[in-house]
This record gives sequence, structure tokens and C-alpha cells, in this order.
Amino acid sequence: MHSIPRLGHIDQKRKKMMSRGYTLLELLTTLTLAAVLLTIAIPSYSFFVNTTRLSTVTNDLVSSLQLARSEAIKRGQRVTVCKTSSAMNAVPSCDTAANWQQGWLIFVDSGIRGIVDTDDNLLRVQGSVSPAATITANNYNAFISYLPRGISQGPNGLANGTLKICVANNQRDIIINITGRIRLASSTC
Repeated sequence: MHSIPRLGHIDQKRKKMMSRGYTLLELLTTLTLAAVLLTIAIPSYSFFVNTTRLSTVTNDLVSSLQLARSEAIKRGQRVTVCKTSSAMNAVPSCDTAANWQQGWLIFVDSGIRGIVDTDDNLLRVQGSVSPAATITANNYNAFISYLPRGISQGPNGLANGTLKICVANNQRDIIINITGRIRLASSTC
């Protein structure tokens, strides 16, 4: 016959198993393993965050330029993208002293080139981008205009130029050719 275990005997076994705990060696091994994993994971996470920031800023600027070009062709009028430091103001304006990372405006530029006049139609306002990003321009130090044929033009009359976006030593170049088309290139800052 099988004997039925007594309840008191089971409770004693359970108490012994629950009161066992961890040894110092087990705790040190666990902490060492956690430290190694964090040492590997933190730089990877930082790289991932910076890469995402770079992609986000690049995509925002490229989509703004593409909108300006397509609106210029569609409307048959000059459309300008200018840098601004007053993107969140009730009446934003172009600002040649601003940095591109502070924000930009897209507007139908029917008056003075590169200036939002009272008759101009504001199409989009982009506020400041990630503080980790810097944007510098070659030939587009104040604004970029697109003519009705889709050709780009900077304040100096040149049709081609580059916008360079840097985040943590990674650089993405937005290269605008003579016909106003955009291509991207990667390098380091």
C-alpha cells in the first residue's frame, strides 16, 4: 500500500526550499554578467538614438524641399524654403541670422525673394529640430527657392547646393542638383 504523505512533512520541505537564498558567489556572478551586458548595450543604444535623430531631421528637411518643389510646379509660382527663428510666433518670418536647425518656413514667394510678404501664402511651418543636430548650408545660407519649372535657386542665384546635417559625428548631405532634384550622401562630420 502506498502511504499518504503527511501535511506537516510537506510543509517542512517547502520551508527548507524557500529559505535557501542565494550565495555571495551567485550574486557576484549575476552582477558581473549584468555589467558586461550593460557595457555592450549602452553604446549600441546611443548609436541607435543618434541614427534615428539624423534620419528624422533629414526626412523632415527632404520632405519640406520636395513639397516646395512640387508646389512650385503645380502652382506655376516661386516657392521658397527659408530658415527662421520665429517658427512658433503668430506671424513667422524668414531670418537670415537663424540656423536651419531652429526651423524653416515654406511659402509661395510672390513678392521679394526669400521674404514672407503680406501677400505670400504660408504652406508649412517647421519648428526647431533635435538639439543634437546641426544643419549647415552651401549656397543656401538663407533660403532655397524653387521656380515653376522645378529648378532650385539660392539667394546668390546658384541652382545647386548642399545642406549638411550632423548628429554625433554622423553626417547626411542633402545635395540639390542644378535641376532641383535631391540626392542623399552619408559621411562624417
